[in-house]
Amino acid sequence: MPEGVATVLQRLDAAGAQSFVVGGAVRDLFLGRPLGDWDVATDLRPEQITELFTRVAPIGIEHGTVMVLTRTGPVEVTTFRGDGEYVDGRRPSRVVFHTDLEVDLGRRDFTVNAMAARRVVVDPFGGQVDLNRRLIRCVGDAKERFAEDGLRPLRALRFAATLGFFVEKATRAALPAALPTFAKVAWERKRIELFKLLCGVSLKPLFLLEESGMLEQLAPELFGVNARLVAMLEGAPPGWARLACWALARQVSPGGCRTILARLRAPKREQRMAENWLVANLDLGSKPPAGCELRRWLSRFGVEDAPAAALVARAWKGQRYLQFPTSVRQAIRVAPPLNVADLAINGRTVEDLGFAGKEVGLVLGSCLNFVLERPSRNRRRTLLEFAHRLSTGRSQQKNNTFFSPPIGFSDPRDPSLERDDDT
Repeated sequence: MPEGVATVLQRLDAAGAQSFVVGGAVRDLFLGRPLGDWDVATDLRPEQITELFTRVAPIGIEHGTVMVLTRTGPVEVTTFRGDGEYVDGRRPSRVVFHTDLEVDLGRRDFTVNAMAARRVVVDPFGGQVDLNRRLIRCVGDAKERFAEDGLRPLRALRFAATLGFFVEKATRAALPAALPTFAKVAWERKRIELFKLLCGVSLKPLFLLEESGMLEQLAPELFGVNARLVAMLEGAPPGWARLACWALARQVSPGGCRTILARLRAPKREQRMAENWLVANLDLGSKPPAGCELRRWLSRFGVEDAPAAALVARAWKGQRYLQFPTSVRQAIRVAPPLNVADLAINGRTVEDLGFAGKEVGLVLGSCLNFVLERPSRNRRRTLLEFAHRLSTGRSQQKNNTFFSPPIGFSDPRDPSLERDDDT
């Protein structure tokens, strides 16, 4: 237990309060999982909690929560409470403070999250049994729990994916009826849960995502979950890379994949990244590129996104691409020139040869193609001679337009373009 959490509990004890670690920390302790946030529940009222600690942030004081700032990180301390009627499918209309821990645990979503621990474990709803059975089960009536918070149906699937659990029968049966409430949930909240689901150790909950009707609301473009798809996605990197792989399998265009993430209010960087993964994979053939073609692929799609795109390719294309991620990492490690900025000459050098305006960019692009064929050509003298030949070719055109040679313009055996630059 972190020092800060222990200090908070000791101070609450000294004040004569009941205090327990609750929620996900207790669940993860039983499962032997890494612990993240530590939440404490107490029978003290928020104003009493605030008086006990010098550094607090009343982040949710109207709901009974005070954040205590400790040397080892913030600790949320919340008063035992019961919830009033839920009117918007998100939060209770009022909060009623209690002195009974079981009332507080009874308002929680799933049994595995409705346990408290201190010197003893308080588990009134069978959370430990469900942990042993690897079940996600609602506390009490599943339809009531889902009607209270429309995000809970997706959270049930997310926990099943994250923990590798199954959704209990009655909880599973209540999913379709929760769709109207689920539709009211903000897209940002849905996105966070879907992302966590796609980071899970098991993606079998995707079957329930489709069967329940939630997938039709989130991304109807991806409809059609089957065992082969699930196995393929589990072989892809966690997160949006799995969404990109899913889109490839369902023949969703790169723009369509970006539309899905825009609908989910994903940051534009994430939208572009997933779109780039699709474009990069659609550019691949039946066999993985190697040598010059691999460098061209890296040049087009960038070393930042390429490793993840290669992992998507391995999952999507299968056995032939098994070693492709390794090849990509090795190619990046060698650090070949892949962009115009990596060339041994720059725009000013090209201008000195008599090129101007758009011609400068075209010449640099031709030089990059020349170097991608053979990285050892990236020497100042070699590129100057190559650019000079482009200039000569241009001057020979009757209409005096820029002559952009095809890839392979120079015979790679031409010694005049292969000698070392010793100046």
